[in-house]
Amino acid sequence: MSLTLKYRLLVVLFFLLSQVSGQAQYGAYYFDGWSRNSDHITPLLKSEFSEREPIWGWETSSQGIVDRQIACAANAGLRFFSFCWYAGNPLYLQSKDNALAYYLSSPEKSKLAFCLLIANHEGHLITPENWEKCTAVWLKLFQDPSYLKADGKPLLIFFSVGSILRTFGSVQSVKAHFDKMRMEARSMGLEGVTIALCASPDKRAIDLAERVGFDVITQYNNHFISLDEGSEQKVNINKLVEAEPKFWTAIKNQTKLPVIPTITLNWDPRPWANSFNKYDSKPYYEGFNSRSVYRSVLNCNRWLINNKNNTLKENIALIYAWNENGEGAYLTPTKKEGDKKLKALKRAIARMK
Repeated sequence: MSLTLKYRLLVVLFFLLSQVSGQAQYGAYYFDGWSRNSDHITPLLKSEFSEREPIWGWETSSQGIVDRQIACAANAGLRFFSFCWYAGNPLYLQSKDNALAYYLSSPEKSKLAFCLLIANHEGHLITPENWEKCTAVWLKLFQDPSYLKADGKPLLIFFSVGSILRTFGSVQSVKAHFDKMRMEARSMGLEGVTIALCASPDKRAIDLAERVGFDVITQYNNHFISLDEGSEQKVNINKLVEAEPKFWTAIKNQTKLPVIPTITLNWDPRPWANSFNKYDSKPYYEGFNSRSVYRSVLNCNRWLINNKNNTLKENIALIYAWNENGEGAYLTPTKKEGDKKLKALKRAIARMK
């Protein structure tokens, strides 16, 4: 038996066993904004928020460090990374896509699956002009044996429905392009593509998502649900932990589509404050720690158990985020506290039977 075939069989066996066990398949969003000279590594982040610095340092976009992150994530019970993917010019050569390339060539790759979050916001729009080039990249990745499947098909997540409607011009155009991609996937021997949308429980937005042809509703983060800009700037993280399951239920009640719940670990983007976003004066959460991580995951465990008819058969859940250190939501072990958050994550995941 060839090494390639053995690898493929091991990957398939790993994910079949994870589904039989009844445990959720937790994955985390991976933001690759941490390369040399990145404007995300601000002076404020390095000084007043130095407790967020990963054990590897601020610059984590290298082969060796990505290898170590894969191992850490898998050891803590994560099943996959959802890499934020950015369309650019030229495509697939964005510095924010480097970590995906390092993952694909990593000797640790078999420990962790992956999928894509298409970050189709301003600056990285998906358009009719770049659609064919983008889908060529995605379809090639879908054929990787480590690519995560939802409903038996590769999972592709879009950040925004509004931006893709603006660039394509109509519901019919977006739907036609989605259907074409699914057909191309089937021609390659896949079952199709499961396309998810990040959305809030807004009935009009969800109705639009259903008309466009999305298959699943999820979220990137839900930081806003317990923040009121007219109230105090500091908000206890427990309010977010307690409110988020109700938010997932509100989404479930607005759609016939299955839901992938997303745990929002935290929101405190003050290290990225500037005169435009004014993050230094806007509300944020305080109290983010290993205990809040543990409680958030337990809440998600319970929600998945109680809403089996409204979720995917693969029992998938997402976490914001693996490394949104600038926004205060991260699981990466840090120089200050080590791997406390990862240990809490592992304990909580193990509680789901």
